[in-house]
Amino acid sequence: MYKELFDEKKQNEMQRFFLDVVSPLGNFYTYNKNQIINIDMEYFVAIVTKGRLKHCLCNDNGGQKVLYFLKPGEIFGETDYFAGGNLNLTAIAMESTTISVLPMDIVNKLLYDEPLAYSYFIHSITRKYRISIFQMSDTLFNSSKSKVASTLYRLSLQDINIKNEKYIITTPMTHEDLSHLIGCSRVTVTRVLKSLRVDGVLSINKRQIIINDINKLKSFI
Repeated sequence: MYKELFDEKKQNEMQRFFLDVVSPLGNFYTYNKNQIINIDMEYFVAIVTKGRLKHCLCNDNGGQKVLYFLKPGEIFGETDYFAGGNLNLTAIAMESTTISVLPMDIVNKLLYDEPLAYSYFIHSITRKYRISIFQMSDTLFNSSKSKVASTLYRLSLQDINIKNEKYIITTPMTHEDLSHLIGCSRVTVTRVLKSLRVDGVLSINKRQIIINDINKLKSFI
């Protein structure tokens, strides 16, 4: 089911459109690793052009729930632009990251000149909605091992890089990053990852997770 819902061709088309057509229209800003991205506009659309960032819910005590990771060609700010209001999500650079920011008037003109852009914005919003639904389902119904397996499988389909039949999740993540995404403790994530490594399901190299046996991983979901 995940494979049908996160279609590689459609994802690539969306990313290429935002990188090649939309990002040149904005102003570019670069952020260091762990830097919070503050944009002084009420409504805007921002495109990641280099690096990676995470989009999170944060509280005053430093608690963090990662909603999704964004890589080049993926965007944020589009939901507030179309629906109004502000979700107060926090964007944090996971490495040196460059974004292109389009203010509301530029986005308005883009949509007027390029009506096809609507389909890519809808794809982005729908994709995030589906990710959130699966996260909620994992939280409510799955064991810790199933949560980790489900999350890793989704990440492998959102960031497809296959070598020798092994799926490589290129987003560099610490165990803490993964725990914030899944919604369980870092200790639990470490324990489950160790179990999956012992079973030969995955290996880890320089914070990149390599899924050696995608079918076995899916069996834990």
